[in-house]
Amino acid sequence: MGALVGFTGCMKFIRAFLISLLGMAAALEGLAQDPLTGVSRLKPNLEGRLDQPLRYRPEKGDFVIVDGKEFFNRPLYGGNTAFRVDAGDKPEFSLYLPGRGGNLRLGARAIGGRAIWLNDAGSITARYRPGTMRYEIRDALLGKNGRLEVVAIALATSEGLVVRVEGQELPNGLELVWGYGGANGKRGKRDGDIGTEEVPIGEYFQLRSEACREQTFAISGSTFTLKGRAATISGLMPAGAQLAVVDAGRWKSCEALLDSEARESAQPVLVGHIAMSANAPLFLALQCVPGSVKTGELQDYRDVTTKRLDETETMGKPVDTEQAVTDKLPRLFAEAEQHFAELRGRVTIETPDPFLNAASGALNVAADAVWDEPQGVLMHGAIAWRAKLLGWRGPYLMDALGWHDRARRHFTYWAGRQNTGPIPERLPPADENANLARNETGLHGNGDLSNSHYDMNLVYIDALFRHLLWTGDLDFARKVWPVIQRHLAWERRLFRREFTANGETLPLYEAYAAIWASDDL
Repeated sequence: MGALVGFTGCMKFIRAFLISLLGMAAALEGLAQDPLTGVSRLKPNLEGRLDQPLRYRPEKGDFVIVDGKEFFNRPLYGGNTAFRVDAGDKPEFSLYLPGRGGNLRLGARAIGGRAIWLNDAGSITARYRPGTMRYEIRDALLGKNGRLEVVAIALATSEGLVVRVEGQELPNGLELVWGYGGANGKRGKRDGDIGTEEVPIGEYFQLRSEACREQTFAISGSTFTLKGRAATISGLMPAGAQLAVVDAGRWKSCEALLDSEARESAQPVLVGHIAMSANAPLFLALQCVPGSVKTGELQDYRDVTTKRLDETETMGKPVDTEQAVTDKLPRLFAEAEQHFAELRGRVTIETPDPFLNAASGALNVAADAVWDEPQGVLMHGAIAWRAKLLGWRGPYLMDALGWHDRARRHFTYWAGRQNTGPIPERLPPADENANLARNETGLHGNGDLSNSHYDMNLVYIDALFRHLLWTGDLDFARKVWPVIQRHLAWERRLFRREFTANGETLPLYEAYAAIWASDDL
């Protein structure tokens, strides 16, 4: 009888819960309609509304789209630093230093002066081959059978971008055109994270004329130097190219930009052009001058970690490399292609599912991107939250993909940051200003590793155990054994407290914020 009553009560609860869900759905439906226009503003995740069009298809390890509309949704990572290049379905490239490093846009001009940006070409097939972007471009301006092949790749040994442009069956007199500028160093809220700005990323990283202020160009033959607030960037254009500095107000129109008179401007942008020859590739490169990039950490990233009084911290600096020169660009391009070919093939899978097969190459590249070589540590993300936050999933990647040396450096770095201060006789009470949901003082005591607002010890130790089991490195195990001991004592001290109920002493486990969903619970 008791079981039946319990079952009946449970069914009543479920029925009430379902009714409340239906009420919420109805309320969301109401919120989704503008009361004046009736236009939908919100799209709740309800049955029948979850399907999205499949935009990219896998093809021999590449991700392919024809006439896609997205800008800057495909990051190209180079060396193991914060520098990247954002590409997309359209052949335009935005450098990120971190901070905006300017936009490079490509175009074409025919005899007679008609010109277009390649973004507006009649047909664009974009192919992401992990680590590189490849485009096949066709348009009436290029002739009936003419096409341009554009390949963009971030350099692996320095912070730069190389673009190769090659034409097939082009009309006589066709010129390649390019524009570049807008390196104002602006970082945004989370370094280009999707959904954190007031407008979509494809719009946020578009060049606007105001972004070209406080930058200067110096032209020397077919090369130039841009000096901005965030960095100095050198540009290497094809030998014989014609370069000029014009006003960025004409950026939207390729013809208008080319027709502009070279002059001083408060918002300068560079424009260039050169005649194309059949089967003769042209190379364009942009490179951060070593040591010129101003690094720093966003306030969002600093807010989640409290520095200890005895702690010193460095951001790490890019490794200085040789300056690229025009005649070396084909070699640098080939070396970068070889680097990413090897990276894509580090771990491969072969299944009946082409999506899974293509994903393995992308995983290799993304895993490499979260490694920061100057600092010898894994970052939380390769774009947003590219900060040293312990406890996330990056360390697992290093062992799974065979980078055991990187994993060891990462674990060693954090082991050296473990709190070894005195253990208090008793834990302080929970924080009243957090509604007793946190105990920052207790959390950041002896044994704590990250001094941040989560229990990030938990995943670090799990990944460390996995590393030791994977490698069988007993020497390293001996070195980190004191770290493990302090962690286990910290876990017991914080999370296994005793309380008395009905005269019986029982253990009390506190699930501190170990994952995002448990934050403040």
